Amino acid sequence: MNTVPERLAALRQFMRSCGIDACIIPSDDVHQSEYVSDHFKYREYLSGFSGSAGTLAVSLTGAGLWTDSRYFLQAGQQLAGSGITLFKLKTAGCPTLTDWLLEQGCRKVGLDGEVFAMQTVVDLKKALEVRGCRLQSDFKSYAQVWVDRPPLPDHPFFILEERYAGRSCRDKLSAVRAAVREAGADYLPLSSLDDIAWLTNLRGGDIDYNPVSLAYLLLGPDSCMLFAEETKLGPEVKDYLARNEIGTGPYTALPEYLEHLPAGSRVLVDHNRLNYAVYQHIPSVCRVVEATLPTTVMKAVKNETEILGLRQAMVWDGVAYVRFWRWLEAELARGANPDEMALSRKLRAFRLAQEGCRGESFEPIVAYGANAAIVHYEPASQGSAPVAAGNILLIDQGGQYLQGTTDMTRTHNLYVLGAAPRSYLVDYAAVLKGNIALSQAVFPDNTRGCQIDVLARQFLWKNGAQYLHGTGHGVGHFLNVHEGPQSIRMEENPVLLQSGMLLSDEPGIYRAGRYGIRLENMLLVEEKFQTEYGRFLGFEVLTLCPFDRASIAPELYSAEEIAWINAYHRRVEAGLSPWLDEAEKNWLADKIRPIATI
Repeated sequence: MNTVPERLAALRQFMRSCGIDACIIPSDDVHQSEYVSDHFKYREYLSGFSGSAGTLAVSLTGAGLWTDSRYFLQAGQQLAGSGITLFKLKTAGCPTLTDWLLEQGCRKVGLDGEVFAMQTVVDLKKALEVRGCRLQSDFKSYAQVWVDRPPLPDHPFFILEERYAGRSCRDKLSAVRAAVREAGADYLPLSSLDDIAWLTNLRGGDIDYNPVSLAYLLLGPDSCMLFAEETKLGPEVKDYLARNEIGTGPYTALPEYLEHLPAGSRVLVDHNRLNYAVYQHIPSVCRVVEATLPTTVMKAVKNETEILGLRQAMVWDGVAYVRFWRWLEAELARGANPDEMALSRKLRAFRLAQEGCRGESFEPIVAYGANAAIVHYEPASQGSAPVAAGNILLIDQGGQYLQGTTDMTRTHNLYVLGAAPRSYLVDYAAVLKGNIALSQAVFPDNTRGCQIDVLARQFLWKNGAQYLHGTGHGVGHFLNVHEGPQSIRMEENPVLLQSGMLLSDEPGIYRAGRYGIRLENMLLVEEKFQTEYGRFLGFEVLTLCPFDRASIAPELYSAEEIAWINAYHRRVEAGLSPWLDEAEKNWLADKIRPIATI
């Protein structure tokens, strides 16, 4: 079964044998991870679509894939000829998954509850059953269809030392137990891998770019159990767990432990972070307490050690990018045309040369010309264009350092000086002005990210332009590059911004068939001042890397914005110069020459 139509035909044959009219396959693994190991890429196997977000539904006569704006162009290309219809979320005419299933005449829908969050299954079941369609939540077709499924990853855990984490595992366990008690619960089952990693100060390598290992955890009033494959636990880690009074059990044993909880126990569950299959094993004699995971809330607010580490990681990230940028200019000047993948590999090499670097925090987006209009462009799966003078280059990249996780985007003007299209300079200005406006925001305590999102979009809106992705996401500390619960986006998110939270600032614009522009810095929420009206917060810009001077037309910016750019570039020079040789310092000095106001 080498083609998508053949794989879909095999799935439909198995569905018929089980009396299933439609099957739903998400992007998630059993831990509701954003990025998953190859073992869980069933949706990609069945559809050919490799983006990180999307839901596939296959009926006996049709198939559809729902994804968001980041992947519209990519999905359109990858689904061509597959027989799968692309449905663009949040656009006019896009049917809901429920409506589509009912339009297909489905009376019984199957899914695997292990790879769906509990709340998703409950909501879907309610929506279907009220309209006469049953949901079967234990439908597994992997063995029948995915005959060469990759095995589960088996990378060992390793300990993140307290000098990087800033807080001991024992201290975190005590704090989380207190939060569980305060929420009116006794037990906390964890399946989200970054929460487990943060709580235990353990890291791993089971998912590309995310330093986590597959595991579950159950925290009780006076006990803690980590459920993971024995092969992941070396002698040093076993000793560490014993010293922190953490027991161990088989990877698949959490459901059994839940079934044996004492009657009357109260179990804290985040319905969006625990899979439906595990949830079903909580005994009816226990009471479920619904709340946001206390680990997620605590993890989002970085401690002083983490913040100091992040500042250092930004220096190394900036040094790596400056060296890469200088190398790229030299390559183009001598007439070389490296392709996008070659640039990605070279950038990785510069980063791995930095102290404490453990790799990249996501697959770099190196997109030339029209490819940059594909928000999450993947040169590895979509071809790799040669890069030359005479167009636009967008690079979105980040690193994993023991000191912290980074994420940064820069867009470069590779046209001969003065030859860039005016439309590009205007669009670049709208994006950069939005980036600056958000970074300068000052707002009262108790502000949500959605309340300040407009600051980044206002200049695009004035030009009749828009981007459909979020403006800012949380970032982990040597953990996942996308981390909640905080965000800056148009959609309502009740989470309040707090001092110590880390977010991205990444407005963009995408002109299909022409170019894409995105500019991203990382921001740390900090207290600015207090007045008789209360406490006011703002941001510290942590990222240290120049903006592309050749993309900045001064007449499109206010004097205040030019002053901000010049001040930011002085900070970049002060932060990076001590780590550069003389030739690199001179190159950087040219890139950050003061821009005069017009």
